[in-house]
Amino acid sequence: MVSSRLKSLIYLAFGVFGINFALAIYNSTYTNFLVSALNISAFRIGALESIREIPGLLSAFIVGSMLRFPQPSLAGSFLLIFSLGISGVSTVDSWIQVVVWCVIWSIGFHSWGPLSSSIALGLSERKKEGKRLGQMNSIASIAGMMAMAAVAVFSSFFAMQYRLFFVMAGLLPIVGGLMAFRISPAVKTVPKTRVVFKKRYSVYYVLNFFEGARRQMFSTFAPFALVRVYDLDVTVIALLMLASQALSFVSSPYLGKLVDRAGPRTTLTLSYILMIGDFLGYALIRSVPLLLFLYVLNSVLMIASSISRTTYIHQIASSPDLTPSLAMGQTMDHVAAVTLPLTGGILWGIIGYEATFFIGVAVATCLLITAQKIRFHS
Repeated sequence: MVSSRLKSLIYLAFGVFGINFALAIYNSTYTNFLVSALNISAFRIGALESIREIPGLLSAFIVGSMLRFPQPSLAGSFLLIFSLGISGVSTVDSWIQVVVWCVIWSIGFHSWGPLSSSIALGLSERKKEGKRLGQMNSIASIAGMMAMAAVAVFSSFFAMQYRLFFVMAGLLPIVGGLMAFRISPAVKTVPKTRVVFKKRYSVYYVLNFFEGARRQMFSTFAPFALVRVYDLDVTVIALLMLASQALSFVSSPYLGKLVDRAGPRTTLTLSYILMIGDFLGYALIRSVPLLLFLYVLNSVLMIASSISRTTYIHQIASSPDLTPSLAMGQTMDHVAAVTLPLTGGILWGIIGYEATFFIGVAVATCLLITAQKIRFHS
């Protein structure tokens, strides 16, 4: 018979697959959609990203206020909210409408994040937390590959139907949400409403703060540069993201094992050194093939960073603190994520696109310095 733990992991995997399938479709099409359909400027795309990240900023309070309910039920509910928002993007004809629907799916996405991580850790065997997180990242990568392959094929042979893609993206997370409701409620770790902010977790908070800045500067402006500066079309962007997901799929289990064996600090140190190189490349290099390689590399570095930070807080946090600490970490992540894209968009227009990536170099350097303060590894 299949154990209750394994069944719950399978149900969680459905949710992970659904949300990442949807995000892959969205991420591989929305930049081209915004440029071609709405003629969006760098300032407006930066403003959109900043507003969209506000639910992430508030995630500690959104999730914390609801922890009286079983975590699987919350995770399933937020997946359904995410589905609604993604589908709603198909109806837009103005920048304001894009903002409204993006905020809705952002609420679901950012609330799902800490809940799904907490559930995965709660279902993990001791000393295998990184392995389980790596497996979930592999499932996310499979979903991304399938979605981006579909976008690449349809955009190559048929007239591009952006709005239809957004409807498609909103369907699969509904299945994932329904499956999440079936996860054993035994994984619930926090019996009451809690918001946690403690000095002992300060390194984790700082890492998440700078990681939010780094993530937004790269994920917002690297694809925007490829589309706006180098004029890459949606098929190339979809294939690029497909390659990123393929490498992520292959590398995720090994990255999880690396974190289990070498520890979060060592893994983060290597990742942040390479991230500095990534940003320097986008600021200084004009070779499109090399920029595409750096984009693919960044996807792997993001997974290594995510697994390392999640494993680190699991090592140092008490059981009741885990979920609210993950949510607080996401809130700290979005303190910077709310402001940096707008700043980057303004600098892009005034100084040039290179300025946004030099900001990224500074942020990645701060991450490298902060990672050296990690002292715990079990």
